[in-house]
Amino acid sequence: MDIYVLDELNGVIGLIDTFESAIFNIQYFSKNDFQITVAGTPENISLLQMDRLLCRGDDISENEYHNVMRIEGLQLNFDSEKGWILTVTGKGLKNILSRRIVWSQTTTTGSVETAIRKVITENVINPSDSSRKINNFAMDAAQGFPETADIQLLGENIADWLEATCQTYGYGWDVYIKNSKYTFKLYKGADRSYDQNVNDPVVFSPDYDNLLSSTYTYNKEDYKNAALIGGEGEGINKRTASIGTASGLERSETYIDGSSVSSNGQIITVEQYTAMLENYGQEQLSGNAFTTKFDGEIDPNGMYKLNRDYFLGDIVQIDNNNGISAVTRIVEIIYSEDENGISVIPTFTEWEVDN
Repeated sequence: MDIYVLDELNGVIGLIDTFESAIFNIQYFSKNDFQITVAGTPENISLLQMDRLLCRGDDISENEYHNVMRIEGLQLNFDSEKGWILTVTGKGLKNILSRRIVWSQTTTTGSVETAIRKVITENVINPSDSSRKINNFAMDAAQGFPETADIQLLGENIADWLEATCQTYGYGWDVYIKNSKYTFKLYKGADRSYDQNVNDPVVFSPDYDNLLSSTYTYNKEDYKNAALIGGEGEGINKRTASIGTASGLERSETYIDGSSVSSNGQIITVEQYTAMLENYGQEQLSGNAFTTKFDGEIDPNGMYKLNRDYFLGDIVQIDNNNGISAVTRIVEIIYSEDENGISVIPTFTEWEVDN
């Protein structure tokens, strides 16, 4: 693994090709992070300074740097056998968006993708307060994703909100360097399960000797599928909405406090405010879903190769020998290298069992 050191947007200034260990953790929904341990030589200490950027050679192409990490932590230790050891840690460029919150009341109806782009434009690229602007920050072209929602925001950390929103709608997000600008993008992994006929399925199974272990879990102790959401107002004037269509013994109810969903003095219709409450309730109710998991370990060196047959964010198929089939999304890839060799390990979401 060759790791290049960048001086912000000014390009490569050095190379780290000898180290004790290096771990790059690349996420679909969440923020990336890394850790590198190298000899604490004057050259390495001079090169690996706070706020400099790191990028693996495999992630560099013409005018683009992907999966870039920022140095945010340094630790220098002395070992009587190894001498000085420098450990460098930090997060990926997605973490830039952790530096901003939704500063003003923001209400949108319609495209979720448009709402995301609006939030980033108004709080990062072109905010009304110029001190909040992050220079050289841009967005890739819109993808035209069809999902819609009624969204109200104020004070949310933008990176945290993006993570939760992308988990809800299945989007991946990234910040990478393109043409000397930090560039935000949304994307979706491809469906490579049995449930589609566009892409060749990618199947992990003991039958193919690429599913090394698996555990099936089903738990509905905390399951709720219907909710009353209480919005603004008090007593008999409190505005409410409800979600959930189950009935009889199959219906399991809960109450969700949606008082933070406010019209804020704006002129909006009852239907618009109700839709906001319902959207908020759906987000909160998702935390009370029943647990259906099919955990397992796959062989990354089997018949399917990462970044050739499947990629971060893709949906793949899992089969075991007990009649259980599942689909899962690849949400994390850990690249590591140490004295034991090179390792590439995919991580999955909770697997949706087909039964």
